[in-house]
Amino acid sequence: MRNILNDEQGVSVLLEYILLSIICISFFLMISLNADEIFIERPNDVVMENEFSDIGNMMSTMITDMYLILPANGEIETGYRIPARAGSEEYTINADVAITDQIIEVSSLSSDKKVRVTIGGIATTMPINGTASSSSTNHMISYDSRR
Repeated sequence: MRNILNDEQGVSVLLEYILLSIICISFFLMISLNADEIFIERPNDVVMENEFSDIGNMMSTMITDMYLILPANGEIETGYRIPARAGSEEYTINADVAITDQIIEVSSLSSDKKVRVTIGGIATTMPINGTASSSSTNHMISYDSRR
């Protein structure tokens, strides 16, 4: 009987098991609590930023191309299509600030995500302003040199 009370081999195996279990459970809890941020939100933010940049670059290219073929005395109109959503959010394209900064701003309607793209020096010779929303279906850029 005395030999059983002094034998501590079983205690060290049990203590090792408990410590290893606590470490594994705490690691699993940390991963599961942060899984939404790690696996869903951050990739969605990266996709949205890239899509906003692509849309802004498309608009900048379209405006630059239109500027190159503008008639000296007349008007030109062109329609364009944009995706309804970037990532999981609707957005607006704002060129009102292009008069001074020569930029197009693509911003989300439901979050504070914004991407700004330069136009390329056109706003100094031809004022560019306007807003487009991804929720509308018809989009048009127009220029009239007679105004």
